[in-house]
Amino acid sequence: MIVKKVGEERILLRFWKLSDAKELQKLANDESIAKYTTVPFPYKEKDALEFIGRAESNLKENVEHCFAIVDRKNDAIIGSTSILRIDSRNKKAEIGYWLGKDFRKQGFMQEALQLLLDYGFEKLDLNRIGISCATGNKDSRKVIEKAGGKFEGIERDGNISGLGQAYDLRNYSILKKEFK
Repeated sequence: MIVKKVGEERILLRFWKLSDAKELQKLANDESIAKYTTVPFPYKEKDALEFIGRAESNLKENVEHCFAIVDRKNDAIIGSTSILRIDSRNKKAEIGYWLGKDFRKQGFMQEALQLLLDYGFEKLDLNRIGISCATGNKDSRKVIEKAGGKFEGIERDGNISGLGQAYDLRNYSILKKEFK
């Protein structure tokens, strides 16, 4: 579990567990999430179980660390965030994330991103963390830039959405020495 006392954080990050599958399925079964991520839509309980199983396996292999974003007030899962494609030799990785629609534009993702960046730089001893967002996702762009992400360029047709559509990515990175 990741909780860093800096103030009164509203969220914590914890590893996914199989008992989260129904809650994950309900939250992720949202076309607006699939539009700007690779999360499939419709999102079935089978998808949630497969994701959590992969997350557990990838954690053991230290190639991905996937977390549920949990509202501390009511212990409800409100989203997901991950450190992906961990390259220990080159001390770099990437971040992915999404929030349930009822939890957007409230600062939750900004808090989650700060916790995850701290985890990546301190616990995993990374030097560089890449973060991408769909060019059309202005809210995600603001979160990344507010966290200190430096724009590196556009990756044309960089991902295929959960709806099956290719979309361009805005690529950013944050270096350990830049992280506050």
